[in-house]
Amino acid sequence: MIKLIALLFSMVFCFVQLLAGQSSKDAISVDPFHHHVVFENDHVRVFEVLAAPGAVSPMHSHLPTVIISAGKARLSMDTPDGSGNIFDLNHAEIFWLDQVEHSWQLLSGNLHVFGVEIKSAASNQIPGPVELGSKDAVTLDPTHHHVLFENDHVRVFEVLAAPGATSPMHTHSGIVGISLDKVRTNMSIPGSSGFVFDLHPGQVFWFDEAEHDWEVSAGKLHVVAVEVKSAR
Repeated sequence: MIKLIALLFSMVFCFVQLLAGQSSKDAISVDPFHHHVVFENDHVRVFEVLAAPGAVSPMHSHLPTVIISAGKARLSMDTPDGSGNIFDLNHAEIFWLDQVEHSWQLLSGNLHVFGVEIKSAASNQIPGPVELGSKDAVTLDPTHHHVLFENDHVRVFEVLAAPGATSPMHTHSGIVGISLDKVRTNMSIPGSSGFVFDLHPGQVFWFDEAEHDWEVSAGKLHVVAVEVKSAR
């Protein structure tokens, strides 16, 4: 009877992990020294990876993830089939990873990476089309908001602006923002008199829905925005 209960518990545990899109090789569980969660909600889990030369991370897995590099590094990377390669990361490099399994060793540079795991993509839930409207940030202000890549699950765009730049009232929906620089902006939302909004390198924030304008008063605005289509 005890063995039967243990077996049932094990089956339930595995089923729950499957539903959550996680496995026993989940990077956060296998290597929490280098991978740590900085934000999580129903739509995303955002983790940060920090490592110095010589650091090693054992074989682990990732869900479908947007990778944002905030540093410059060279890694030796291996996969379960025994193949390996040298992988270079540059500052502000951004790309999409489907479910992957690998280990790595940092050969040079300082590894500083943010990963935005898309929970709906882990279960292959593809959202239907949504009308973004004329106030969509990319549509209304393409000078400062430009799309880097888009797939069934995300639209990833970069926001770049120098002091004095302005952006008219626009909207965002279901967005993880990661700042890659230090900036001070004057921002206002409909019906407000305005406020100061500061960002520093590595700051992570989430917008369910937002409408605002902004002006850069100091520093450099450099934000990578991961728009989660299932959260629109």
